[in-house]
Formats: sequence, C-alpha cells, structure tokens
Amino acid sequence: MRSDTAGVSFLCNFDGQLNKSDSVTIKNLWSGHWLIEDLNFSKQILTEGVDANTISNNLKDGIYDNETYEKILQVAISSFLIFCERNWNPHPDELNLEKYIGIEWPKNLDVSTLLQRDSEPLYTNVLYPELLYLSSQIFSELSLFEPSFVHLWWHFRSKVTHQRVLEDTSATLFNELELIIAKLYNESQILDDNRLKILLYLEIAQAYLIYGRVQKVDEYLSKARELAGLKLELTGVLGKRTKFQQEALAQLALSSELDENVERPSAEQSHGGSDLPQDIELQDDLRLNKIQFNEKIMQAELPSLEQTLCLLTVQYLQKSQPKDDLMNEELQPYIEAVLSQKKGPWSTRVAALLIRCKLEASHKRTVERAMLQCETIVNDKSGVTNTSRLSYLWATGLSPSWMWRQQLADLYLSLGLVKAALNEYQSLQLWEDVIVCYTLLQLRHKAAEVIQQQIEIKPTVKLYCLLGDATDDINCYAKAWEFSNYKSSRAQRHWGNYLFDHKKYEECIPHYEKSVEINSIQESVWLRLGFAALETEKWELSAKAYRMYTYLHPNTFEAWNNLAKVYVKQGDKNRAYRALMEALRFNYDNWKLWENVILVSIDTGHFEDVIRGVHRLLDIKNKFDDVEVLSLFAKAIVQDREDADGNSAARLRKRALEMFGRITSVHQNKPEIWQLYSDISPTYLLKAQRLLKAYKGFTQSGNWSNSPETCLKVMELTELLLDYSLKARQESEDKDILQANQQLSSARLTGQAVIRAVEKQDWPETQQLLIGLKELFNNVTEYMKSVM
Repeated sequence: MRSDTAGVSFLCNFDGQLNKSDSVTIKNLWSGHWLIEDLNFSKQILTEGVDANTISNNLKDGIYDNETYEKILQVAISSFLIFCERNWNPHPDELNLEKYIGIEWPKNLDVSTLLQRDSEPLYTNVLYPELLYLSSQIFSELSLFEPSFVHLWWHFRSKVTHQRVLEDTSATLFNELELIIAKLYNESQILDDNRLKILLYLEIAQAYLIYGRVQKVDEYLSKARELAGLKLELTGVLGKRTKFQQEALAQLALSSELDENVERPSAEQSHGGSDLPQDIELQDDLRLNKIQFNEKIMQAELPSLEQTLCLLTVQYLQKSQPKDDLMNEELQPYIEAVLSQKKGPWSTRVAALLIRCKLEASHKRTVERAMLQCETIVNDKSGVTNTSRLSYLWATGLSPSWMWRQQLADLYLSLGLVKAALNEYQSLQLWEDVIVCYTLLQLRHKAAEVIQQQIEIKPTVKLYCLLGDATDDINCYAKAWEFSNYKSSRAQRHWGNYLFDHKKYEECIPHYEKSVEINSIQESVWLRLGFAALETEKWELSAKAYRMYTYLHPNTFEAWNNLAKVYVKQGDKNRAYRALMEALRFNYDNWKLWENVILVSIDTGHFEDVIRGVHRLLDIKNKFDDVEVLSLFAKAIVQDREDADGNSAARLRKRALEMFGRITSVHQNKPEIWQLYSDISPTYLLKAQRLLKAYKGFTQSGNWSNSPETCLKVMELTELLLDYSLKARQESEDKDILQANQQLSSARLTGQAVIRAVEKQDWPETQQLLIGLKELFNNVTEYMKSVM
C-alpha cells in the first residue's frame, strides 16, 4: 500500500473541482452520496472484528492490499461523513444502519461504552455512534500502519469529532490528539499547497480551542494568518448606531487587507454553490440594523478560508479575553466582516450567526433578533447539500445540531418563555436545564419526578447525579458511583459539588481528588479543589490544584491571584510574584490584585513594580496610603539596596519622588507619608520643606502635646526639621538664599512652639530630648543673627 495513492482529494474538503485523473471512489465521495460501495467488504470488516488488533493484523498480513486499500478508506470516510452529516443537520434523514453497513451491528460491540473516555459518556442526542466508532477504528489503524498525510488528517478529524460528542473534555483524547497534531504538523512542512496548510492549521486551532489552550490557538491562528496574507485591524471610525442619533461618535470598525502576492480562489469559486442561511435584520425602534459609518471602511472581499480565519479570531478572543461589554464590542466587527460576504462556506456562516445570537442574548434590544435568528437556523429545512454542510466543518468548530436547539432553548429562557424552554430541554434530554426550569416555575419536586421516571426507563450515572442535585440527597451520588463500578468522574464531581456548595470544604476534597484522578482535564473541579484546599489550609494541595487549573485555563486572573496567595502562605514569595504577574496579564484593572502585587513586590525586591502598582492604584481608586509599604520602599532607596535583579534601588529615586508627589497630592494631611517623602528627597531644603508639612499633619488637631508618645514623635521630627533647615541655609547658593532663609525662619518658629508646649506639659519622658532640642534651637537662633 502506498501513501501517494491517497491524494489530497480524499480529504473531501469540497472546495474546488476534481481532477479528471481522480478515481471513481473519490468522485463518488465528492458527490455527497456516501454509500458504502462494497457491502461484502464492510461485512467482512465487521465480522472479522473492528478491534484495533484485528484491523492491524489484516493490514500487516496484506489482507487489505493495494486493491482493497481504496475500499477500506472509502468505508471509513463514507461512514464518518454520514455520521457528521446526520449529527450536524437539525432535520436529518433517517438511516437504516443495517442496510447501510450490509449487516446487523455486532451485539458484542456496545459503542456507548466503547466510545467513553475517562468515564465521560456520549451525549444522549448523538445519532448513529456506530459509524463514528467504525470509522475512527479504521483511521486509527491506517495512520499507525502507514502514517501518510491523508490517514493522519482523517484520524485527527475523527478524534476531534469524538471529543465534540462527549459530555465533557477527556484528558486521554487530548493526549492522543497532541501526538497526532505533532505528526500532522511535520507532514505539513513538505506540502507545497499553502491553502491546504491554512485549512490544517485552522482545524488544529479548533481542536486546541475545545480544551481552552489559548496559547496554542494563538500560535496556529498566527501561522494561518501569515500564510493567508490576511491583515485584520480594529480602528475607531465615526458613525451612528441609533436611528435618531444626531452626532456621529467613534465606533469600532474592522479593516481587512489581503496580500496581493498570495494566490487564492475567491469564495465564489470555492463555495459559490452553497445555500447560506438567512441573516435576520434587526427590527428595533431605536437601533439601526448596522452601524452607519461616516467613511468607507477598507474591507476586502474575503475568500472562504479567510472568512473562516476571521471566525476563528472571534472564537479565540471569546476564549482568551474576560467576558464583558468591551469584549462584545470588539467581537462585533469581526462577525460583521464574515456575515457581509456574499458567498462562503455554509458552516462558517452558521457558526458566525450562532455566536452573534449568543452575544445579542444579553441585550434587551437585540435578544428578540437573536431568538428569531436561532429559530431560522434550527428550523431550516431548505435542503442544504451534504457537501456544503460538511465543507470546512472541522475548521469552523461548529457544534452539533442538538446544541443549536439548546442555544434556542437558552434564548427562550432569557426571554422568560420558561415553558417553551422546558419543552426543548425535555426533548433534548437536558435534565440539568429541566431542573432549572422547574425551579423557576416553583415545581422543583416535578424535576425529581421526571428524572426518576427516566431512571426507571434506563438508569445512567448522570441521571442518578441529577436526581441528587434535584433532591439534595447525598445517597444518590453514592448510588451513581456504585452504578459506574467506581469509575465515574461525574459521580465524584457532583458529590464534591454538593459538599462544596454547603461549605463542607474538608469533606469535598477527597471527592474532587478522586474525580480528577479519573479525568485530569476538568477545569471547574481543579478550581474548586484549589479553593477548598486554600480554605482548609492544605497549601501544597491548593498550589497543585491552582497550578493545574492555570495550565488548563491560563487566562483567569482569580486563579493566578489565589495561587500567589498560596505561595505566600508557603513562604515562597518569588513564585507568588510570578503568579501575580500572570494574573495582571488578564485583569489590569483589579485594585485588590494591584495591592497584592505591591505587597509581594516589596518583599521580593521588585521595586519598579511597587512604583507601577502605586500609580495604578491611584488611577483606579485615587488612594494609596499604606505607610508600612511606603516605609520599606523609602528605606530601600535611602540604603541603596539591591533589587531582585541585582540593580541599585537608588537609581529609582527620581521615579520614587514622582510617586510620593502624586500620593501627597491626594493624601495632603498624612504626616507619616510626608516624612518618608522627606527621607528620599535629594536636598536639605526639600527635606526640610516636606518635614514642615509632616509637622503640620501631626499637630493640626492641637492636642498632640497631651500624650508623651506624640510629644516625643513631634520633638524628634522638629529636631530633624531644625537640622535640615540649618544645613539647607549653610549650603545654599546665592539664588536659593531667600528661600533657605524663609525655611530656617519657619523651622525656628516651629521649634519655639514645640519647646513651649513640651515645657508646659513637663513629661518625664521628654526631659532628655528637650535638652538637645533647646541646644539645637539656640544654635539656629545664633546662626540666624549672624547671617540676617
């Protein structure tokens, strides 16, 4: 069997014309009628066994020779394409499985069990999972026997699709995918066809997107964009958003530019025959359907791959950025760029419309359009061709069609149409959402009844868990765990969640640990485990959980912040500092986070970050008066300590002065801060002037002399004030003499007032210091007489 017999046409991208030299098998695959051509051959495969060893041995023994090579590939590709077409179609035709494969499905092959990974089951709505199992087994063995580009790519697609039809992400599948991606990427390097490379990189990025690996997504997105020669740039352009708007305001717009040196087919050439879904117009009495810009935006007519690239950018931003109104505004121009194209891939257009529905669901002026748009997609019976439906499907990340119905039900719920939502959830067997609806209808007992009925029909781990959620009966989780033969991560997760929600942190930890032991890729469990361990002071476990969470989901500042907190508790402040720097990447405006950055930076010698943090807090809160931190910082400057990188702290004096200047402009009556400001000031005159401000702060209440402690503090400050003022006058140049004279005079008057107040109180504790203060006061007086 030779790899060159399997041309790229076998990939069935359905985005161009076939060559005359392509085989009959390829032509049949591209026709959209994916029948198995040789039913006797598929019977043979199923009779002999679909397990990996049997297929592998048949390949090695030459039973599947060159003559039968196309037959086995045709069986696998046809089965897989039929599976995808039926599951990505809201109104699929019925398929007689026995007639399709030519034999009754072997009773010993329970695909719902065979396709489970890390105890994660298939969605109940998956149609004909037997075809996914059959095709993925063949692809797997073909890619091992002969790791050609085509075999690897189909193997990769089958794995990604397998993950999409599981209820949760699987660590086992992720590890398998990483190995296939590495081989595929190496194979792609010898490809001459850049368009094919772009498609591959898009599909790889989509796979990483499922698992939230945003850095990997960004890596492949950048590779694809570079090969495509596509430049996308958000700009601010004046425009009107509402019908009665008089003055144009700055609006976000996307400009797109294509490198003219890159050859590419137009969307009309590659997907001109695709029937695209209708884009529902916004019928609002205030908002315009589209922003009316004052000037023309530079937008290229995007070919199909470039449209899909634009879509992936939206999906990447959704996954990598904090979810807020600003992010929604940023995404809209990208979505509009896809939707404004006249032609393109069907799956790209549907995915873009569904994302817009999700964004618009949260706004009262757009939620109705979102519902109508979603209904249009779900109820579409226009008969989109099979090849149109599956072209670029894996590059768009489009979810299976039952998830579109779930999105529609979510929209019904957001509009208050609880019963309509309930009907959809029940038909989709989404029992978690059914519980939510019955709770809103104040019929929570009804949810338990419905789930109990389902258990009587066919018990599953999930149903037992949901019964526990609906009844708050912890025994249901124990039953689910037992029913799974002690293998279900879900049972332990629900059990742990129940205890966590009831703040039983000590008790929930073993359940969470058991759950992630079975399936290590559960983000929410690692996050809750980290918090529960933090609350119970299990620092090592908490650090491990938060580290794992930040590996799985690196763009969550709370997790990085909590990880830093754990490191501080462990006494490892350098690691805490690094964790906080990561947290800042994902939330630059959280004042609590900046407070933590300042505290850890001062302890680890990252003095520049102390300055940065103080300025940021003043920007956000217009307040920073932590005297302890500022005292440590000022001492580092004065003593010229080395920072974390071995540099001199004194080099930051100018920036430190700017920082203190800003703090004292906000906190004008904080004497301790003025005193620290004085400590780092470069000249005696400035030191004295700032000490005078500190003195006024300490004495403004008028009763400072009523306590020996405050008396001593004011006397020490006054002694410094007199000393600095005297030195300032002694060292002053001609141009500064007038200012130095005024300062010395003010300091003398201050000293006189302090001496009188302290003598009046006559505290025993102040006697010794009073002698020194009087002596210094007399020296100042004598000096003034001599120079003035």
